[in-house]
Amino acid sequence: MSLNILSEILTNIGKKHDLSCDLYMQRSTGHFITIEGGRVEELAHGIIEGCGFRILRGNETHFMHTHRTTANRAIRLICNTIEPLGIKVKLPSAISEEPLITTGGGEISQIDSEPLRNLEKVILNESKYIKKVTLKLSTSQKEIAIVASNGNLVQEVRYLTRFAAQVIVESDGKLFSGYNASGYSVPLDRFLKLANIGSTALSAAKKALLGLECVPCPAGKMPVVLSGEAGGTMIHEACGHALEGDIVYKDYSLFKDKIGEEVASSAINLIDDATIKDAFGSYKYDDEGTPSQRTTLIENGILKAYLSDVFCNKMWGLPLTGNGRRESYMRPPTARMSNTFLLPGSEEPEKIISRVQYGLFAKKMGGGETNPTSGDFVFHVDEGYLIEDGEVTVPVKGAILVGNSAQVLKNTLAVGNDLGFDVGLCGKNGQYVPVTDGQPTILIKELVVGGSDI
Repeated sequence: MSLNILSEILTNIGKKHDLSCDLYMQRSTGHFITIEGGRVEELAHGIIEGCGFRILRGNETHFMHTHRTTANRAIRLICNTIEPLGIKVKLPSAISEEPLITTGGGEISQIDSEPLRNLEKVILNESKYIKKVTLKLSTSQKEIAIVASNGNLVQEVRYLTRFAAQVIVESDGKLFSGYNASGYSVPLDRFLKLANIGSTALSAAKKALLGLECVPCPAGKMPVVLSGEAGGTMIHEACGHALEGDIVYKDYSLFKDKIGEEVASSAINLIDDATIKDAFGSYKYDDEGTPSQRTTLIENGILKAYLSDVFCNKMWGLPLTGNGRRESYMRPPTARMSNTFLLPGSEEPEKIISRVQYGLFAKKMGGGETNPTSGDFVFHVDEGYLIEDGEVTVPVKGAILVGNSAQVLKNTLAVGNDLGFDVGLCGKNGQYVPVTDGQPTILIKELVVGGSDI
């Protein structure tokens, strides 16, 4: 059975019963290695494959999956999903056991542990205070095929490779840690040419060693400069999720019904772009078969769009933006970010810092929490410094940023001409997908900084 026949079946179901449905097929191969203590601590290789079938009928979502990608399993999956719903359709009786995915991705490269072991030795030799180095490298190839009742029939091979380093420093019984990661949507061999894993690991070591010099962070309201190296974590968490269509309409985001309104300072231009070559959150088609695109969310402070998938399009009429994403065939898609970032402005980062008499310079951000309805957030600062008389001075520890995303957008006084990116796995509804976050250096008029004085 060809994918074209499946496409005809799904199109027939959709037209006859006035609904939307899609079949997502996946075959993934992956390698993962962890180096720690001079040895291979973890080594994994795996193959997963299967199909997920979804029906959207009114405001209902019905979804089932199976762990094979043959035509036989796909037809059985469709039957098992539609029969309880009273949907009648004639399906083929002659079923093939041949795999439906024929994209021909080939074999992916094996990971060589020796360079990682050598790198661990190099990092350990950086300082007598470094007690532990953990290096993780993963690479995967995902072959997908998507057939939908709207006529979409696409195939794509996706690659993801990611390297992460964590370094632990100990002094006088106190522990400090540093973490850094890099990732691209490319095979392993190309990743090793694009990324400098030595530099990534060394950056993690320097961040950990900085803990030996840190003083407790003072608390209070003050100006905050977010470095381009902060990677857009705050923008992603405090603003990006609140612009995902399902959150806007189901959870009542603070941006609900504000298309065309001024929601930020005129210096703010927020983009989501899944088409960036080799970026960690990029793809050719989303997980519903919609072509990826560049979406302007905020332009010169004006809200222009929400991120949308097929569900958002059917329920609320939002234009498709190619942001229907899922972790695997075992889960239905939902509206998700891809590569989300603020466009650079015109000011030099050093000039922005010089405008602050006393404040906080947040160079690297950590985790945090945000409420998309109110916009209130709390974020930890992994690497921060005081700004005194327009200059970055002593490193601080324990810094926490407390504020509101709507206020941050409106109280951004300057946007730098640099642009930094960070990669990660974004969680939503129990699913994790690869994303890139980015921002230039920005000056926020005032935030509550939690520290040693609280």
